Amino acid sequence: MDLAFGELPMYRLTAETHTDNVPALAVLARSGFVREGVSRAACLHRGRRHDLAVFSLLRPEWEAMDRPRAWDA
Repeated sequence: MDLAFGELPMYRLTAETHTDNVPALAVLARSGFVREGVSRAACLHRGRRHDLAVFSLLRPEWEAMDRPRAWDA
């Protein structure tokens, strides 16, 4: 996130994960990503279709976060 928003001129990051991947869903939520919805049957894995949870983070949301940045470490 710090690279995308701090070094590069990006405005939006998107992340997707299987809807049943509880650890990944938790990490995205803790990282400030906002859940936008579900892409139904969007992923084919081992012969089976899975729904994908779609998340995004916008530059203003990242800027408002009260946490150390990568370059502060």
